[in-house]
Amino acid sequence: MKSARFGFLSIVIGLVVAFCAGVQVVLWGQQAQALSDAQERIGYQLLELRTAANALDDIETGQRGYLLTGDEQYLRPYNDGRRAFNTALARLNEANRNDPTTLNKIGELAKLAGAKQDELERTLGLRRSGDEAGALAIVKTGEGQRLMDAFRDKAGALLLDWRQQRGDLAADETRIFSRASVLGGVVVAAIIILVVVAIRWLSIALRRLDELQVRREQEAMHDPLTQLPNRRYLGDWIEMTLAGARRRGQAVVLLYFDLDRFRIVNDRLGQEAGDRVLRVVAARLRRAVRLHDFVGRIGGDEFVAVLPDAPETAELSRLIARLGRDLAKAPIAELADGDLTVSIGLARFPEDGDTLDALLGVADRAMEAAKERRRREPPRPAQTAVATAAQPLAN
Repeated sequence: MKSARFGFLSIVIGLVVAFCAGVQVVLWGQQAQALSDAQERIGYQLLELRTAANALDDIETGQRGYLLTGDEQYLRPYNDGRRAFNTALARLNEANRNDPTTLNKIGELAKLAGAKQDELERTLGLRRSGDEAGALAIVKTGEGQRLMDAFRDKAGALLLDWRQQRGDLAADETRIFSRASVLGGVVVAAIIILVVVAIRWLSIALRRLDELQVRREQEAMHDPLTQLPNRRYLGDWIEMTLAGARRRGQAVVLLYFDLDRFRIVNDRLGQEAGDRVLRVVAARLRRAVRLHDFVGRIGGDEFVAVLPDAPETAELSRLIARLGRDLAKAPIAELADGDLTVSIGLARFPEDGDTLDALLGVADRAMEAAKERRRREPPRPAQTAVATAAQPLAN
């Protein structure tokens, strides 16, 4: 009987330990969710602060264009930038309404931006009245540049502070998951088989939660088949790239790739062969461009390459021709050279647009035009066909 009582007591102790451990895991899960939500809020604030900074740059760019040319069209980015800045600032204030310290920092940014916009308005008013010399005299004082520098310094400090906070939150979240894993192991080792089964399930659930978080982050920004960045990643990346290109006065080239006859190949050989083709195409594209160039998959058989600090026209033409030849080579053993070719569309920043959607639209239309020319032309060797389709885009 004593043994039975000890056995029953062991079961009770095991169940109590399991219950306490389960409660702790739930509490940690709630803490982890709160930390995840806080990271998301900080990410939103970082995006809005970057939007405000870019909008202020747009305002200044529009003012300079109008001062130099007197063309009213330059006031469009000026006015758009003011609206975007005010919207971003209002969202930042709303997001931090319960944080007086951060509100004070945002208020300082607003004062600097307001002073900068007042200076811009004075120059525009003088230019409209015909006093171009007076407007330029204000610009030459350097007051506007000092205000912009002060704004960037304070905005940069706030960005660093938020990034540090997000990093600390991520570290805390990782520690919570680590503690939960350790607790699961201790409980599994301490209780009898009946309780071990339940604790083991909790450990697996925690591990799966951790893996799911990592997988979601990967899937959110990358194509699972080719491991290339996806359209969402492209949107975030090109926003910063175009902003930098505007400030430095550099050109950016976007290439849009569409595999010709891929659907036929896919239907004839099956999806598994089609997947292998896409992986090979992705690898060839990645090897063909520079390390700092962007290569991504944005659709079924559609890829994009973005070249910051775009090469000269002749070098770009050679690159497009080489890409056409490389992608026309048989990617898998079941295909021959020329069974699969590529149509390439090209768009340039800033000539063809200053947003991702605008550049993609121009490149897509150019790609469709190249594809249509290929359909009208008589059959030729694969490499020649690709070079002919790509060459007009490079001119």
